[in-house]
Amino acid sequence: MRKASGCLSSIVMFFALYNLVWQIQFFGIVLVVSDHMGAIRKQLLRSVRQPLHREADLEEAATSGGQWWVAECEIRRLQRARLALHRVARLCGQHFGLALSLSMLNRLLQVVCTSYSTVLMVKHWPHLSLGLRAMATTFGALSVVEANCPLALCSVCTSAADRAVRVGLVLDKIQFLLPSRVTSRSLQLAVENLRFSAAGFFDLDLRLFVALIGTSVTYVIILVQLRS
Repeated sequence: MRKASGCLSSIVMFFALYNLVWQIQFFGIVLVVSDHMGAIRKQLLRSVRQPLHREADLEEAATSGGQWWVAECEIRRLQRARLALHRVARLCGQHFGLALSLSMLNRLLQVVCTSYSTVLMVKHWPHLSLGLRAMATTFGALSVVEANCPLALCSVCTSAADRAVRVGLVLDKIQFLLPSRVTSRSLQLAVENLRFSAAGFFDLDLRLFVALIGTSVTYVIILVQLRS
């Protein structure tokens, strides 16, 4: 009996560590994509001569009608880097998609369970012993932690997507400073929005987090009403 219990504990520990490792790996990849998108935007501004440092300066250059020189080879290189980051995002969705779907479902269930337990204990707070009050406080803190994990993941994915949009806007403005032959060859290539998808079931962004919290609150209210 003890041997079976120890084996079960080892299996649970293995899957817990595996779940933590892949989430850290995915989070790190998204951070790298976001950081590189920001670097590409800065390099795009510096590819204009004289080098620019703000997007407002680029807008002024594009509408001033003056003569500006743009490093065409640098633009092509940065465009290839941008497309490579979009491929990374697609591959992440394919590789981690199923795990992300199950993880978000697991987070939803955990938030609902811990929040429901906390609400029940708070309703009977005057009659609880010191140990149960400590347990209620622990459940409340755990529900906050469980909610912050998807918040961090959705926030970093949204940040990467926003930076990709800014890169696209900068490229659109740079088109007005380039000869038409360069614009037609590389910069007019249609590029889909950067997004991190959970195997096509949903996209990881702040809207997903809002939906997750809204669903959790709805289920907790329903469970409390049923118990009452």
